[in-house]
Amino acid sequence: MEVDIRSGATQHTESLMLRNKSHLKTHGGNLTSLIKLGRRLKTIKRQTFKKRYGNLLSLMEVEVSSPAITAFAQYYDSPLRCFTFQDFQLAPTIEEFEHILEMPLEGTTPYQHLEHHASIPTLATIIKIHPKELEDRLVTRNQVHGLTQGFLEQHLHYLAEGEDWETFMDVLALAVYGIVLFPKVEGFVDYTAIDVFVAKKTRSENPVTAVLADVYGTMSFCHERKGKKILCCLSALYVWMTARLCKGRVISDVRRKILRTRGSKTKEGMSGPNSLPV
Repeated sequence: MEVDIRSGATQHTESLMLRNKSHLKTHGGNLTSLIKLGRRLKTIKRQTFKKRYGNLLSLMEVEVSSPAITAFAQYYDSPLRCFTFQDFQLAPTIEEFEHILEMPLEGTTPYQHLEHHASIPTLATIIKIHPKELEDRLVTRNQVHGLTQGFLEQHLHYLAEGEDWETFMDVLALAVYGIVLFPKVEGFVDYTAIDVFVAKKTRSENPVTAVLADVYGTMSFCHERKGKKILCCLSALYVWMTARLCKGRVISDVRRKILRTRGSKTKEGMSGPNSLPV
């Protein structure tokens, strides 16, 4: 959404705005292994995954430009909950994130946070691990409980070797929820991401509003605390940002262009993270 604010009441020079902003950082995570695992889903299986979990596979392959994100984030106005420039304001909307994630809210229930976490037996049943083993695999990092990316990737290889593609798709989605949609600790899927995933899997609750709320919450937290990392769904934010700043471009076109760029670099052996130019 764009709002024109060409009135003298709120105009500031760009240099003044930037002088008062904090130094922000990003972390996109290591997605190389997850991308390779995702590519093991071919044709019908890939379509099945997309029908169940939306655009997660494509989001993994969006090469986010960290300098572009951090520069754009300098303009976030925490009290107004939008990105404020000299003559206009930009704010991501639910409708735009529905399109980016390819998870329409129509006919679904938005994710609703419960007072308790998903139970170990419930999660163990979904990812086909004995509850005792799962309990042993749960660890604490930065005072949050969850599963390591390495463990989930190891389990994905095991499922692929056994050709258990149904469970493979669920475990892959769980990993992407934690590493891409709701990243809080590097290489770690915390219980917040696990809860949203289980709600999607067992209650068909749509995570779009939760992803967007996390973007807003992270931006506000960064600016209020100063100098924190931007820990939210950077790929969705980057697709939205690029579409809004490229006049006349729609989100789907921008996403395809970003993925084509990554694909060409991969063929040339240049697919390092965060290398897409602005």
